[in-house]
Amino acid sequence: MSNIKITSPDDFITMPWRNGLGSTIELLKHDLGGSFQWRLSMADVTQDGAFSDFSGYDRCLVLIDGAGITLTDNKGQKWSLTSQLDAAHFKGEDLIDARLHDGPIRDFNLMTSRQNCRAKVFTSQQQTNQTIRLDADLFLLFNIQGSASFKLDGNTHETLDEQHLMQLDSRSGSSCDCSGEVWIGILITYL
Repeated sequence: MSNIKITSPDDFITMPWRNGLGSTIELLKHDLGGSFQWRLSMADVTQDGAFSDFSGYDRCLVLIDGAGITLTDNKGQKWSLTSQLDAAHFKGEDLIDARLHDGPIRDFNLMTSRQNCRAKVFTSQQQTNQTIRLDADLFLLFNIQGSASFKLDGNTHETLDEQHLMQLDSRSGSSCDCSGEVWIGILITYL
């Protein structure tokens, strides 16, 4: 399994938000000449407010802890995230206003450069045990909470520690069996 890389919390980078109202914990990104093709991050949202502008990126925001958050764009579309692993998909240039339901939350955020790649997101909210076809260039599995494991093409189960990220390229196998309590899987295809 030489094509598998595990990233631990010790490797995550904390940086300020563009709007100056908080900080993000960057788990991993793929650089692209001063910008990025895709980025995975987490953020603790402690107050209501506007999201930073990430024009040209598609975003998927997933609630991973807290009572909930409602996102509203400038056209009036709303996403109410009230349960762990509820998700909202929107464009980075959309003017998003966030309102906390009852105290701070932690979110998981995937951003993909629209002109360079696309992503498909899976979570254990749909099913705690899933077989994911590796029909993309890259697969990422983040264990949010509890125990998690993965198995490539029927091989031995490998454990993924809590708050760790597994990265594997598509040459590693044709499918990945993912199981665990609270996890997010992401397939990334380069255009």
